[in-house]
Formats: sequence, structure tokens, C-alpha cells
Amino acid sequence: MKYRNQMQIFIVGGGEIGKSLAVHLARDGYRITIIDREESVIDSMSNTVDVIGFQGNGASYAVLKDVGANEADIFISVTDSDELNILSCLTAHMLGAKHTIARIRDVDYAKQNRFYKDKLGLSMIINPEMATAMEIYRLLRFPLATRVEVFARGRAELVEMTVGDESPLNAKSLIEINKNMGINLLICAVVRDEKAFVPKGDTVIQSGDVLYLTGAAEEFRKSFKKLKLPVKPLQSVMIAGGGRISYYLAEVLHRQGAKVTLIEKRRELAKEISAAISGAAVMCDDALAYFDSMSKSDIANTDAFIAMTENDEYNLIAAMYAESQGINKVVSRINAKSRLKVMKAGSRICTISREDVAADRILGYSRSLLNAEDNDAVESLYRLMDGKIEFIEFKIDQKDKNLNIPLKDLRLKRNILLGCIIRDGKTIIPRGDDMLMPGDTALVATINWQIVRLEDIFAE
Repeated sequence: MKYRNQMQIFIVGGGEIGKSLAVHLARDGYRITIIDREESVIDSMSNTVDVIGFQGNGASYAVLKDVGANEADIFISVTDSDELNILSCLTAHMLGAKHTIARIRDVDYAKQNRFYKDKLGLSMIINPEMATAMEIYRLLRFPLATRVEVFARGRAELVEMTVGDESPLNAKSLIEINKNMGINLLICAVVRDEKAFVPKGDTVIQSGDVLYLTGAAEEFRKSFKKLKLPVKPLQSVMIAGGGRISYYLAEVLHRQGAKVTLIEKRRELAKEISAAISGAAVMCDDALAYFDSMSKSDIANTDAFIAMTENDEYNLIAAMYAESQGINKVVSRINAKSRLKVMKAGSRICTISREDVAADRILGYSRSLLNAEDNDAVESLYRLMDGKIEFIEFKIDQKDKNLNIPLKDLRLKRNILLGCIIRDGKTIIPRGDDMLMPGDTALVATINWQIVRLEDIFAE
């Protein structure tokens, strides 16, 4: 077994995604080599992050051989060029890199995922625009959610939400919530005054708390209905901006039966999108001007507004206007390095960054590869609050020593919680009499711990 400081990760491309990956993985203690054509990028990275920088062409056989890419545990290429990323990963794979990950944005290339994985040895392909569109779609299902993650191939979900003054959870203890409200969800973590902790039975939920809940995908809608929280199915969605994210999002929303209105002021792009998505109403207009032309009933019947232009300031202005008009769900695209990502307290606007989404997906997949042990397979891993909170999905086999023992007889470390168990396709919210069994998938929430194996969650 290799230790973290022996594991080598190579990253080609020092842009926003590459830099974010380097920062997080170097902080975890892995050995990082970053390759970029621009000397200024390498100098900046080398001076701010604990990485080895190399200026050169990341797709060149000679360059990759010189930097030792043949010894890579993971090789990641995230430049702006799909072709360079594919060639770079293919070359690294032929040299002997164990796992390769490529950023591929082109729609035609993205459709060939199976070919690239089976024939070219790619371990993972990330399409940032598609990933961002799917994250937005998950957010739209629950108006109060600020983040939704999927585990166990869609059988379990993690939902982030902020408690308001009028929330039925406000001023209630977890014991009261579990006993009196009849919801089959688990509150795994609470963030209060920017500090995260695993709640206990006597923990009282307060207004302003950020909650992380886990449960079966179908239970969230049932439980939210019991709590009288909004779960209205999407019927009408308005999207400002006609880029690739908007295209993917409009497609999936249309397939789900929603009425989609897409507003793009560039005439040629509006024509392209209109031809590509027959089910969407495409308007060649400015979003704010289009709002002025809408009747009050049209606005009232709009379930969600998504601002996806290339201009952060414009997106936020349009989002704030939509919020002021009473639209339930508002999402604004923000650049990864923008200071505008932090919204004022009480705002219902969700901000999303394409670069952050892509980096999170790659980080989760990379850590699952790096953390996997012989007796515990890490299926996926998500980090929140700059790494303070981790949700880890473990696949359990018969080698673990804590199997077939009631959970009430096991002691977990402080600030660690077993969020849910997936067994035979069913999601179980764990109680004292439940047990971990071979073949289960377990979702574990940890705060300020670095968990490598399932056995690490148990106290001595």
C-alpha cells in the first residue's frame, strides 16, 4: 500500500480547474506535478502551491517521458483543448499511467465516452457544461435546496438546505423531529456560525443553520411534503443565456415535461439553439427587457429562473430581479474566482460555478481511486466547506471486522456519522439495531477527519 506522499498525480493545464485540483490534492499530501505551456502559469502555481511545475506541451511524448508520467497514479488533463486532453491522456496511458482523466467539452466528442474509455484507456471523462447542467437540474427539484448530490447510483441523495425563521424545523430538537414529524431522513451535519458539527439527539435546530440531510431519493419528496416544504414539480423554467450549459439544461428539462423559455440576445446563437432544441421557446432578447414584457401572471407561473450568461454581474442583477418578483428557485452562474459567489444572508439565490463543479467531480473521483483499499472500496467522495465536511461512499466486503454487529454496540469517533446504508437496492436510515453487512454500501459523514478506510470511523 502506498502512502499519500508517495502517490503521484500529474495535472496538465493550470487554469481554474487545474489550479483548484492542485490546491486541494496538494493539501491532502499527494505529490503533484503540473504541466502548462505558459511560464507565468507555472511560476504562479509553484510560488503558491506545493507542486512541481514544468513548462511544456502536456501532450508531447518527450515531455511526459521526461517528467516521469509513466509513474503517475492519476494523470489529469484539463486544458481548454479537447484534442490536447485526449492526446495527452492517451500518451500518458501508453507510457504506463494507472488512471487518466480528461476534460472533454465538445458535444460530438462527449457522445463517444464509451469508445474513449474502452479503446483509449480513459478512466473518467468530465464535461464541465454537462455536469453543471445536471447539478442545476438536481437543485431545481427542491426549491429550498442549495446543493444536491447523488450517491449509490441515484438510490441515495445528500441535500444541503438553510433553515429559515418560518421553517417547521426551526427551534426543534432532533428527537422531536424524528419522533413527531415522521420523516425518514437523517440530519448528518449542521453548520452554525461557519462551524460544522455532527448533531446529537438533543441538538436544537436554529434559524440560519445549514443542514445536510441524507436519505432515499424518493423519501425526500415525501418528507418535504410532510414538513410542508415546497416540492412543486417544475412546469415552467426561464433560462437567460444560450451557451452549452443552457443547451444541456434545456434538453433535460424538456424531456422531463417542463416548459422552457430560453433568452439569448445574440441572434445567430439564438437561431442555433432554436434549431437544436425543438421543444424550447427561444427568444432573441435581453433577459431583463424580456422580464419587462412579461405579465404578472406569466411571472407568477414561472417556477425557476437560471442566469447563465458569461457576465457574472449581469447574472446576479438578473437573478436578484427574479428573486424580487417572487420566483421560487433562482440560480446564477458565477466564475470560480469571483468574489460575488458569497450572497447576503437570507438570499434564496443559488450560485454555481462551472469550474468548481468540474473540479469537485474530478476530486471526488480521484480521491475514490487514491483512497480505495483492499478491504474497502471508496465509491465516491464529496468535500464541502473547503474540505471540513466529507461524505464518503464505501462498498463493504466480508473482510471488515465490524460486520453483523448492531450499531448500538459499536462506537463511532466524534464528529463521524453513518448517514445511510444501501442494501439490495433499498436505502436504510441506520438505527441502533441495524448492522453493516457484506455487499452493503455505506454513506459516512465526517467533520475534520481524513478517513481512508471504513474501519477508521470506529473508536478504539
